[in-house]
Amino acid sequence: MHLRSAILVLVSLVPTNALTKFNFEVSAEYDLFNQGTAVRYFEDLFYEPQEGQKKPSLNATQLEEVEALRHQAYANPVLALAGAQVLYMFGWFRSTGELIWENILSSAELFERSIYVSDCKPEHSYEVWHDNACDIRWTHAILLYHWLAQTDTTSQQQAYQKKAQELLEGIKRVQKYEPVSSAWTSPGHVNFNSIIFAGKPSRPIWATAELPIGKWLEEHHHIFKAELQAILNEPGDVYGQLMKIDPSREHLATPGGWDTLRIVRYHNWFEVFCQLAPVTCELIKTRPEINECKFMNVNYVRLNPGTHLKPHYGNGPRLSAHLSVIAPEPMKAGLTVADQKRLWVEGEAILFDDTYPHMVSHWGSQPRYVILVWFCHPCDGGNAHNQTCPTV
Repeated sequence: MHLRSAILVLVSLVPTNALTKFNFEVSAEYDLFNQGTAVRYFEDLFYEPQEGQKKPSLNATQLEEVEALRHQAYANPVLALAGAQVLYMFGWFRSTGELIWENILSSAELFERSIYVSDCKPEHSYEVWHDNACDIRWTHAILLYHWLAQTDTTSQQQAYQKKAQELLEGIKRVQKYEPVSSAWTSPGHVNFNSIIFAGKPSRPIWATAELPIGKWLEEHHHIFKAELQAILNEPGDVYGQLMKIDPSREHLATPGGWDTLRIVRYHNWFEVFCQLAPVTCELIKTRPEINECKFMNVNYVRLNPGTHLKPHYGNGPRLSAHLSVIAPEPMKAGLTVADQKRLWVEGEAILFDDTYPHMVSHWGSQPRYVILVWFCHPCDGGNAHNQTCPTV
């Protein structure tokens, strides 16, 4: 019997009482249901305030629950997707910031296993592919095996890269990915904007001068910095107080390492912030590629020393920009998009396509502050963003 057929038979025969009792509801048949209930359960624990513990993170007892799910996910294929997602989202770091390597590897393996549990053959229709969340299963398995190949220093490095490449070749057989199959030669080339804007230019990092927003951000850096510095100079940690008024959930970073302060998100302005930084808000309101874009977002993010953001994909259709507003230590923090690396330098903007795999690291000893912007893709014909789609 073919491996995938054997797994499907196993899933259909697993009785509910054969599954370990968890503190969330489990189906013996539907792995997407199990993903939903498991993620909701561990998400609540992850963000639950606890005395003396950095949040967001799981404590030792909660990580034991994750470990139980990890073992059960290998034994019961119907839990593979749930295990993969929980390990990736909530089991990557300990509260100390230490990487949990076995969880990262298991997440890659379980995402891969979940492909065979579901009806995610490359030759299936778009409807089947979409309904079974096949994109998530395939792309995250590729993402994590590729990251392991780049990070691991053991003899397994080549095996991880081989896995990532094999999965890449598999997903390129899917009809929706045919337009990019010749361009995706490395697992790092996977991105979603090249599907949305088929035939248009696609690149991980765009030249700052290529789009008007790059020059605009850099020209107004001194204004952004002056208003931000005034907030930071106020007694009583005003930046932290603003974050508490408008909290943001973040599971990608080292616990306590990525502090997000909203300016505007999906056209909802944080008016309290705008009262403290009025010129910053007024300047942002002048930009059509931000304000005429459905998926718009502008935040300040404080990257604390020793912080890492795990590899992840953003959502299209959009591009992103980072402007380093306060970066006291040159050469101490950077961004990787696909296989391209850039350092955050104060006053300089980085324009990038965050639908490619990307991650961030800070090796310095002082916090740095960046304006993060989501803006319209220049080839998006559905918004009046006043940008020109390049031809090459």
